[in-house]
Amino acid sequence: MATNMEFLKDFEKEVDKMEGVSGISTPPRSWVSFGNHVLNKILSNNFHKGTPQGRITAIAGPSGAGKSFIAGNLIKNAQDAGYYILVCDSENALDNDYITKIGVDINSMYNYKDVSSISHVNKIVSSFIKGYQKSYGTIDVNPDQPPVLIVIDSLDMLATDTELANFEKGDQKGDQGQRAKQHKAMLRNFVGAIKHLNIQIVVTHQVYRCTQEQILAGEGLWKVGDAIRYACSQIVLVTKLKLKEGDSITGIRMKCEGFKTRFSKPFQSVTIEVPYDTGMDPTSGLIESMESLGVLKRGGSWYTIDGTDIKFQAKNFGAYVDQVLALADSREDSFFKTLTEETSENADKSAA
Repeated sequence: MATNMEFLKDFEKEVDKMEGVSGISTPPRSWVSFGNHVLNKILSNNFHKGTPQGRITAIAGPSGAGKSFIAGNLIKNAQDAGYYILVCDSENALDNDYITKIGVDINSMYNYKDVSSISHVNKIVSSFIKGYQKSYGTIDVNPDQPPVLIVIDSLDMLATDTELANFEKGDQKGDQGQRAKQHKAMLRNFVGAIKHLNIQIVVTHQVYRCTQEQILAGEGLWKVGDAIRYACSQIVLVTKLKLKEGDSITGIRMKCEGFKTRFSKPFQSVTIEVPYDTGMDPTSGLIESMESLGVLKRGGSWYTIDGTDIKFQAKNFGAYVDQVLALADSREDSFFKTLTEETSENADKSAA
């Protein structure tokens, strides 16, 4: 039965007067690549898109898993795409030596801030966002806003003002309850502040292994903080294996799982490599994923693209990446099914 909703005109007028309320709902206008095709795919459902405009993405994992390495590669890729970079670093992981080694220009479109507290980050980011919006308005009115990536590395090293005051007095009392609340409030405010701007935020977050009781209760293997769960549109959970060459450790081999995503199916997993000196390889983990999907068939040291006569060795894979990705896109359902099943099997084995 049709209803003549005559009140809607007055309703819209009232809503239009409300500050901070918009009737605009749009998908992300821009993305930054992680620098790796399969990592992009499990989070954005696109081999070339990683982190989205107007949202917060979390890189979560245990200590030493490679969170800052991924953040560094995002910074490089964003800068290459013309983004302005604002870094709030609480643990000195994104030092100039590492950042410049992987190709970041710290002298152009790059702003580094050494921070120690939640209030530091809150004031710095809020001040930046206010100045940005005053200068450029909102993205629906001004679609040519300059793109910005804000990186906060890491949330867990940020102290509350109470903790800093206690430290200055020689008191080692913690402030865990307030820290979690302040993280949640800060991220919630950031979500609202950037959703109509050409700004995106990436944070790193340390997780801890759940107890056996928590695992059996269905909480998973790792404890991800509530503030992260609720505020972030994407969460990639990374765990590590060291990348060895001879007797030396040359980088990190990491398992990356789409713990939360609003753009793809969750709980897909891939394994990639991040060398210390050269940064992310776009094709790391791609051959293995394409084999699982059936896009590539292996015979000895040669690979054949399914349905074609094209053969190549791994060292020549770069010449065929676009063709392989196009074929994988046509088998999207199978791609998701393969990665999700592999993740479930690995999780079952780890829980056991």
